Amino acid sequence: MSEWLRGGPFLEVSFLLPLQENKEKTIRSIINKLLESHYRIQVADNNVDDLISSFVLGYPYDEEDLNTVFIHTLKLRLLVAFPRQRKAYLHIEQISSNSIIVDFCFFGDVADVPEWNQVGVRNDEYVDFKNFLIDLFKIYDFIIGGISWEEDVKFLFGCNEVYPNECYQYQNISPDYFLQTPSYFTDVIWNQKYKEIEETRYPHTRLDENAILITFREM
Repeated sequence: MSEWLRGGPFLEVSFLLPLQENKEKTIRSIINKLLESHYRIQVADNNVDDLISSFVLGYPYDEEDLNTVFIHTLKLRLLVAFPRQRKAYLHIEQISSNSIIVDFCFFGDVADVPEWNQVGVRNDEYVDFKNFLIDLFKIYDFIIGGISWEEDVKFLFGCNEVYPNECYQYQNISPDYFLQTPSYFTDVIWNQKYKEIEETRYPHTRLDENAILITFREM
């Protein structure tokens, strides 16, 4: 079977959630809530239950080590209308005992690639991804979410350990780090229920009493 997405670079819209329930309920809830988006999102895989079961079971990081950690990860193929329909991968990964990363991965080159049925991201279309991130916050009430090329929000922890690792517990992510450290992120939404941002030198907008949208660079 050919790859769903090919080439690159890839534009990633990702966010961090606490693992509050058992793995199966958490993953099913994440996937089911896709229907609540204002954007039309279609799952292109027909074996979702099998993929969820594989996530719950996991696989050993090192099959020869009896004490090895287990990797819990899932990848779904999606079609998302922005309004141009785009193919995407939805990656869901458990990165610590209490944290889940949800990552929408899109083809991010400025030019379309018709032979692969992939549309690019024109400068005037970037706002669609920013609005998509805002829409996702309204649905998931995540801890932090952001838009970047070739990175997801686990890089905003400042932890250089291989995951899963307990340094990626959601309590360890802080604006004290990511507001001071350069990254490839263009926009980040921070949920101030976890920590209030008193001030920042970056342009920002308060979306509601909890959410603050910070723009690190304009596209």
